[in-house]
Amino acid sequence: MFVLRRLSSALPTLFAVSLLVFLFVDLIPGDPAQILAGPTASNEEIESIRKFLGLNEPLLSRYGQFLRGIFDPSVATSFRTHRPVVVELAERLPNTLIVSIGGLAIGVVLGTLAGIVCAMRPGGIADALITVLTLAGISMPIYWLGLLCIWYFAVNLGWLPAAGASTPMHFVLPILVIATRPAAMFSRLVATSLTESMGRDYLDTARAKGLSETRVVLFHALRNSLIAAVSVAGVQFGGMLGGSVVTETVFGIPGVGRLLVDAVSRADYPVIQYAILMFAVFFVAINLVTDLLTQWLDPRTRDQERLA
Repeated sequence: MFVLRRLSSALPTLFAVSLLVFLFVDLIPGDPAQILAGPTASNEEIESIRKFLGLNEPLLSRYGQFLRGIFDPSVATSFRTHRPVVVELAERLPNTLIVSIGGLAIGVVLGTLAGIVCAMRPGGIADALITVLTLAGISMPIYWLGLLCIWYFAVNLGWLPAAGASTPMHFVLPILVIATRPAAMFSRLVATSLTESMGRDYLDTARAKGLSETRVVLFHALRNSLIAAVSVAGVQFGGMLGGSVVTETVFGIPGVGRLLVDAVSRADYPVIQYAILMFAVFFVAINLVTDLLTQWLDPRTRDQERLA
């Protein structure tokens, strides 16, 4: 029931996104027909291309065609390649997901471990070092850190390839670079939550039963601390998908973000519209999964859902 209610509330959001995407993309400067025809094309040739692409149709008719393309992929074709947009996205999406999911997974693991160390040894050398690295990870822009890593690890040391996605080694640098921000945020969040939980009564009860401090932290305090962290993970994953434009451009990865950049420069409206709509669907799915994980971690939310 909860899932159905969330999905039903997401439909108006997706409809609003589709409408805004269609209208805003239509306002992009430049004529797709003229770009495709080239600088030497005549007015008759440009007009013929406009008619072929359906750009002369009324706005409402073109929006209806756009909505139809969601359910009939053969209708939604790229202006430039004339291939179905779903094929263009399907070819690029795996690379984007590998970088985003890999970066989030490594960031969550490293951030959680760092947060546990900071909470169990507050004020120590490890705490100070992790705090400095955390501030650096949050402060450094991804594009600058990416270029720095390419210069050092690819150009100077020659350990890893600088760009591309043809081998697993090509994904190492972008995943590590994109993992810095979630690792930094998780480290601070987990450390703060654990520190606040250390004096709770239920932890004193666990200690009174003879459990070691490590078991108390890992099996009792950490689960409650991860409730807020799960919500942050959902936001971070959505941000990684949206930020794939920067990451894939820096590392030359043929993903959806790179495809979106190329589509904007070439006024390929269908690719832009459906790519952004796909990101919106991912955001809705991520929020739903985040809510389900929060309910699993915190039984109180399940009780509130039953009462609602």
